[in-house]
Amino acid sequence: MLPKLIASLSSNPLYFPSIETVAALAGEAKRLQLLGSLGFNVPRVLVASEEYLVLSDVGPSLKYWLTEAQPDAKQRREILLRAAAALAKLHQHNRWHGRPALRDLCWDGKQIGFIDFEENPHQQLSIDQCMVRDVLIFIHGLYRYLEHTDPLIEEVITEYRRLAPGRVWRDSLAVVEQMWLVYPLLELSHGLLGKDGKQALLALRQLRQHRSDQQRSKLPWIVLSLLLAYTLADQFD
Repeated sequence: MLPKLIASLSSNPLYFPSIETVAALAGEAKRLQLLGSLGFNVPRVLVASEEYLVLSDVGPSLKYWLTEAQPDAKQRREILLRAAAALAKLHQHNRWHGRPALRDLCWDGKQIGFIDFEENPHQQLSIDQCMVRDVLIFIHGLYRYLEHTDPLIEEVITEYRRLAPGRVWRDSLAVVEQMWLVYPLLELSHGLLGKDGKQALLALRQLRQHRSDQQRSKLPWIVLSLLLAYTLADQFD
């Protein structure tokens, strides 16, 4: 519901969900083989068919580590900083994941692994846009599993920024500025935002703090959001 509604309010291609095709499994297998050849920690394809893939294990997901394994603060910090560095390295090689939520990143005690490449936004987006989408999804994921006041969130963002291609970081902030009006609009419009949307709003707020005064919108976001909400309110009844 939320992606479709956001897409209807914006022409930004980052808002549109990935297109799934019958060739998704074959595409995932090819991407895994390519990334493996480049030295990234991804599952090996053991068996591939038109209906399923059998893959090797690359460790428990970060979701597991943060919700069930209950690591101490030092280990949690190491895992998330390693995740930020791994995503930045992927982007340094001009590659993207497609949906780097924390359930799609793994930790085997030594290195971060990437799994679940079935989403391929490159069907609609440029490579740079795919990487920007990665950044937004990854940071959104931090708010799903950490308290929004946890200083580790900013530390993880800073680690990605330090290691990632500068253009990808700059483009991410530019998109955040464009997106900023959408989420408050939805929040003001009959409570359409659920838990997931509110976490996204927190992520946008955090990222927007990295924008310089010269880069910020001239019109305060609250004023413009209220105007848009008033104008479009009837559409959400």
